[in-house]
Amino acid sequence: MTRKAVVAVLLAGVGIAAQHAHAQGGSVPKYPERPIRLVVGFPPGGATDILARILSLYMPEGIGQPVVVDNRGGATGTIAAAIVAKAPPDGYTIMMVPSGPFTISASTYSKLPYDAVRDFTGVSLLVWVTNVIVVPQASPAKTLQDLIRMAKEKPGQVAFSSAGPGSLHHLSGEVMKRLTGTDMIHVPFKGAGPAMVALAGGEVTFGFTSMPSAMPLISAKRIRPLAVTSMRRMPALPDTPTMTEAGLPPPPGLDIREWYGVIVPAKTPAPIVNKLNAEMVKVFKRPDVQTRLTEMGAEYVGSSPQALSKQLANDVRTWAKWVKDAGVRVE
Repeated sequence: MTRKAVVAVLLAGVGIAAQHAHAQGGSVPKYPERPIRLVVGFPPGGATDILARILSLYMPEGIGQPVVVDNRGGATGTIAAAIVAKAPPDGYTIMMVPSGPFTISASTYSKLPYDAVRDFTGVSLLVWVTNVIVVPQASPAKTLQDLIRMAKEKPGQVAFSSAGPGSLHHLSGEVMKRLTGTDMIHVPFKGAGPAMVALAGGEVTFGFTSMPSAMPLISAKRIRPLAVTSMRRMPALPDTPTMTEAGLPPPPGLDIREWYGVIVPAKTPAPIVNKLNAEMVKVFKRPDVQTRLTEMGAEYVGSSPQALSKQLANDVRTWAKWVKDAGVRVE
């Protein structure tokens, strides 16, 4: 074979390899060509909706298409998750999920129309959010210990709110009952927003909720924080003790914080997942967004797709044990 022929063969091989690499993991220059639907499994007003609207506000600048928030509340986010699981894996239907409801529902529901691990791919774990125990502003409970004493003195009469049955807020209340040996009533709502409105109105004694959901009502002095669930105090609530400081440390290995991230249907092409990841991370790195996250009690992460998928699978396993111990079932 002549030298010229050898060069021709080598160049042809390089071209084939480049085409193969493009097909396997190259860029997707034509994505997106139409608006992206960002599904939220809860009504407006909660942390999931707040974070989704941050993406919908800023992502279009970089991605070149509108990002439309679609609130599909009900059944602790499982209705929305079922919609996304069945959507085409083309990057045009994505979902903002809070870790609690999404990973806990895998154990609290006897039958779901999807598998929380197998049917989804992670895009990015965007933030960790601290939860907070809150009471109505007029509550006689000034500390967490006051609240516990109230529950012991009035068994079966103290009621706590949550964002829905099987949510992290619900499970947190069940864990608190076990730790304190108290009998308290769970009152579920269709999302953190409605739960906080009910709490502010005195319909329940206290509630677990996310800091982003609680901060507007705390600032308006309609509800009062007793403790945060993080291991350290939060800048947005510097005078509010942690649960450990308040005398009720959570069990070892149990993180009563919540992560929020974006998932897509399984088999969504890696180039699309990576493009979404890059655009979302860019949004959450904005200085103005970082400031807002701090004020909300959220801590930015911006993980890789692989890190979110791994965290999701780990949390499904972890919560399965606690759901079984607490005897919580949702039908």
